[in-house]
Amino acid sequence: MIITWMLLLSLFGQTEAKPAKPAKPAKPDPSVEFFASKNVLRISIDIEPKEIQALKMADRTYVPCTIRVEGGLTYTKVGIHLKGAAGSYRALEDRPALSLNFDKFVDGQKFYGLDKLHLNNSVQDGTYLNELVCRELSRNSGLPTGRATHAMVKLNNRDLGLYVLLEGLDRTFLKRNFGSPDGNLYDGGFCQDIDQPKKLLAGKKGQKDEQAPLKTLVVACKEPDPAKRLLLLEALVDIDAFWTFIALEQITSHWDGYNRNRNNYRIYFDPSKGNKAVFILAGMDQMFGDPNFDLRGMSCILANALLPCSGMYWRYNEALHKVYHQGFLLSEMNKRIDEVVEKLKPLKDIKGGGEDMKRRLAERGKVLDKLIGEMPASPPIFGPDKTVGLSGWKPALETGPALLLQSSFEDKTCLYIRSSADSVGCWRKPVALDPGKYRVEVIAKAVNVKNRNEPNSGVGLRLSSGEKTKYISESTGWEKITFEFDIAAPKEIVLVLEMRSLKGEAYFDTSSMKLIKVN
Repeated sequence: MIITWMLLLSLFGQTEAKPAKPAKPAKPDPSVEFFASKNVLRISIDIEPKEIQALKMADRTYVPCTIRVEGGLTYTKVGIHLKGAAGSYRALEDRPALSLNFDKFVDGQKFYGLDKLHLNNSVQDGTYLNELVCRELSRNSGLPTGRATHAMVKLNNRDLGLYVLLEGLDRTFLKRNFGSPDGNLYDGGFCQDIDQPKKLLAGKKGQKDEQAPLKTLVVACKEPDPAKRLLLLEALVDIDAFWTFIALEQITSHWDGYNRNRNNYRIYFDPSKGNKAVFILAGMDQMFGDPNFDLRGMSCILANALLPCSGMYWRYNEALHKVYHQGFLLSEMNKRIDEVVEKLKPLKDIKGGGEDMKRRLAERGKVLDKLIGEMPASPPIFGPDKTVGLSGWKPALETGPALLLQSSFEDKTCLYIRSSADSVGCWRKPVALDPGKYRVEVIAKAVNVKNRNEPNSGVGLRLSSGEKTKYISESTGWEKITFEFDIAAPKEIVLVLEMRSLKGEAYFDTSSMKLIKVN
């Protein structure tokens, strides 16, 4: 009782509360206006002869240069070096890809609120659009991602033309996107997985072992027990962000990313999340090249370590849904492409590239509609009797015309099929399942059905992969159709109610449709 009164006195003892000081309004971020600008920046870069010589000796080492921006702004002692890998690298005398670091030699010097930016020559992307479209798709999906725009570039009075300008990944980026810039940020390296040493881009200096967070992560990935492995990785990785990262690579056909090629990625160990690893996309200049790019292929260490663990298959599915529904918005992306094409029109005509980009997006979208559009994100929740009802069936035609609709028949609500000799109609239901043995039940009726001269003619149930139950035919009463099957690993299946006959009608009682977990 004494403790209670002491607590009440501590809560209500003051008769007058001091007014809180109003929070200072946040300063506007100039980088937001910069990347939203409808004007194309013109940048002139001047490098002294001795610095040019130094770049030729070590092209990845920063040397000072002067940057002049159309409109009068001048930045001195800006760090510059060449960038690019096997495909995009060009010599200084050509159209080099460049990295600019504005506070490398002058503390606190910023360019529209940015410390670091990259000028990509886009030699592997004639549309000049891949980076911009995919980075915006990534940001719309909730991933911290560097922004993109365009600039016209001159180097020592030599006109290099149009470049793609990218936000650099440094402490300023980390502060803006994560709140804290004090964690370790690593460059993934060229075609190297997380078990290879990484360059530390940002982090506390003088660490005893700069590679320690990566080494700990690799050890966790090698834990043989999936349950223990998941506990370890949940403590070391922002798993939902990772699956979103993988989903975005897969959806954008990023063959040269982390998952497929162990390339073009960064890793940040975020202090605000207990130093959990967050993967960041990079190098998105060759995207949407294959409209049929597989969503299931996993080649990287971390994805393959996570996927066999409990629930991970479905968390990845949820990430696919998230990116598809939240980021891959075809009409919005097409609108954005048109805006950029119009913006660049006075400087460079990329209309053909814009149309090509929209075509590739449309082709990929058609495939994604099939792969993700009806993909269940997670398994059904079975009741105490280990049974769940099956609803949400979609009509489909395999061959020829058929009539498929929902109707009432003999006091039952039914899915109905009427077909002829040249048609096969069906109802399809995707279901996500964990490993186990399952049974499907449905009550059906065949009316005036004339069989084909082939196996499994009539009215029946099957999996889309081909396994079938017994088919009913001729004119029968209501009959229960059952079908058992085994699932060895988590996956989606498609249940199919169909009629294969020369003529007739099929009725499937919707109230009878059940999925039962046998064990």
